[in-house]
Amino acid sequence: MSQKDQEKSMDKKEIVEEEREKMLNAENTKHTVSSTAPDSESEEQKPKKKIPIGGIKMPGFCRTKSKEPCKEDDNKPTESGDSELTEKNVKENEQNVSSEKTNMSNKDTKEKEGRKGIFDAIKLPLVSVFPRKKNKEAEVELGTTGAAGLASVETLDDGASEKNPIGNEDGMETVRLDVDAADDIESPKQHFLFNCTSTATRNLLVIIVTLCVLISVIICVVCFGPRRGTTEPVKDGNYVKAITSCGLVQGVAEDGAFAFRGIPYAVPPLENRRWQTAEPLRRIEHCWTNTYLAHNSSDVCWQRDSSGGVIGSEDCLYLDVFTPEVRYDSPLPVVVMIGAETLSGGSPGVMQPSAKLARVRDMVFVRPNFRLGVFGFLAAEPLSRSTHPPTSGNYGLSDIIAALHWVHLNIENFGGNKTSVTLWGHRAGGTLVTTLVGTRRAKGLFSRVWTSSGSAIFPGRELAVSEKLSEQFLNSTRCSDAACLRSKSAEELMDSVPETWHLGNVGLPESREATLKNRRHEWLVLDGAILQEPVGEIWAKEELPVKIVMGTTAHAGTPLKYLNSNTTLNSTQVEKIVRESLLGTTGLADEALSRYNATLKGLLSMISDIRVICPLLTVARMKTNIPFYVATQPRGELADPDSDAAAILGSYAARTPAEKRHVSAMQQLFNHYVWHGDVVQADPNGVKRVLVVGQDTLSERDYPNCDFWIEKDVVPSYGRVD
Repeated sequence: MSQKDQEKSMDKKEIVEEEREKMLNAENTKHTVSSTAPDSESEEQKPKKKIPIGGIKMPGFCRTKSKEPCKEDDNKPTESGDSELTEKNVKENEQNVSSEKTNMSNKDTKEKEGRKGIFDAIKLPLVSVFPRKKNKEAEVELGTTGAAGLASVETLDDGASEKNPIGNEDGMETVRLDVDAADDIESPKQHFLFNCTSTATRNLLVIIVTLCVLISVIICVVCFGPRRGTTEPVKDGNYVKAITSCGLVQGVAEDGAFAFRGIPYAVPPLENRRWQTAEPLRRIEHCWTNTYLAHNSSDVCWQRDSSGGVIGSEDCLYLDVFTPEVRYDSPLPVVVMIGAETLSGGSPGVMQPSAKLARVRDMVFVRPNFRLGVFGFLAAEPLSRSTHPPTSGNYGLSDIIAALHWVHLNIENFGGNKTSVTLWGHRAGGTLVTTLVGTRRAKGLFSRVWTSSGSAIFPGRELAVSEKLSEQFLNSTRCSDAACLRSKSAEELMDSVPETWHLGNVGLPESREATLKNRRHEWLVLDGAILQEPVGEIWAKEELPVKIVMGTTAHAGTPLKYLNSNTTLNSTQVEKIVRESLLGTTGLADEALSRYNATLKGLLSMISDIRVICPLLTVARMKTNIPFYVATQPRGELADPDSDAAAILGSYAARTPAEKRHVSAMQQLFNHYVWHGDVVQADPNGVKRVLVVGQDTLSERDYPNCDFWIEKDVVPSYGRVD
């Protein structure tokens, strides 16, 4: 080849080299991340850098000593001396540059190519990327027949000081070939676990603090969050423990079940708390630290028994619980028993459950004490004046409400179901229970009511009227303020109660009752706090929130003297009693004697109809869904006032087959109602609302003679007061 041709060939090579440098510089400029120069020298004043051939790390390089050209580097120029091949490569590179600029707008293409380049780079062994020799004058070769030779390290000028590697869409990355700048080369991608470990090491303090906070939260939830206590196993076969809101209580194993007697449910109403509404045990100073031994019954509240004796204690707000088992699974229905012969005494009377009864019936029974008489129902002006807002009376009702709150809060710890509570009241207890049906303070504390032989005369007097009628008692105590009354002993107060306050309505109505009706003493009063309006008005205008069953016995109004003695009356004596009563003065004696036999049993039936049965029936008629039963089976000679309760409790000493069938019928009625909330034998339409329970249960439209007494305005006007 001539010298001229060689010069042309060298010129062409120089042109090709310049074009290639321009192309590489354009690519480098396109992918360079903008950064601020470390010195104040401007970019225009800096000498232009020449990027050597080996300055581009190409993903997917051929392996060292490979004779095959790279599939992805087919379009890249080589250092061959063939001018035609060089020109062809230059054109192809220019086309590639143009194509890459066009594809920059296509994001998906860039990501796809970038991923492909990254994958290819991962496959590249480290020996093909980093030089093995640290000698600056050594040249790194790709292979004996490498398609792209690497330039000498000496070709890099001193001005090349970029710190960050540069990558393009194809996954290519600018590489510093000088060993001194090895720290500026991007390190290979680390493993995920290695990165997590490094991050955790750097943030060790934050992680420790976070774990401490989480552990503290868990401890608080476990220690102070809602929890359900666990009961201890029976100790020595005689004792068992249960949890209450005030501490542990220990009961006694009896007859295959458990009895807890004398559990406090309210603050003792002593000293300044005398004649105050019951205060539940909310404060820790009112509770106990050790296990409370609920082994023995507590004293009853102050009262006057049927014989005229005075017994009791002011520290009496305790209750008994009888349960088949202390457990939390499958809770049992609960029966709260309120028993009293009158509102001044005779409590609990026949209403005394037992552990055996709880086991046999598979129910939980609760019997609370509550204040009676002058301590439970005194409405007096000095007491009202000392209270804000001014009110007095109905303290016994507040006791029952407090006991119901205790049941709602604790009965699950004794195996009971707080959503299935039946409030059962007998005689005067039935009067109190019926009064609580419409009381807002007792709302939601019970779901069913069973009243037996209660009164139909509910509180209707205003507080001022009752306060006026209490002046006789205040005169006896010689007190005019609450402090004086609270300073008196319990015995002094009991002795100061007028005798007429203890006597209920017995026998047939008398003529003087018509004139003394507005002046007779009534324990219950519209105090404005617990009772705000008459019970009858509440029942008449509102849908009752609970289910109710009412009933009594055929001789529930029998005077005490006919129950405790073997008194006998002939027909003449019976006729004389009827004609001397209010019935004789109003011209109803003949009709009454024709409807009832002129015998002692007939007289007692007449008294019971006027005083108890028919007045209660008028109350039950206020709603169509209240079943009303009358237990007619005699226990001996009479169906006495306690025979229905005794049959339910199992204390009815049944001797004859008829009595045994009667006991079974009463128990089936009660048990089914407690468990399921309905009476199967009752007419759902209310047509045959009366259930006559003799040997069996029969449905009747009405009870005999009640319509007659109602029509003559004898009933309910002369019903028993308490």
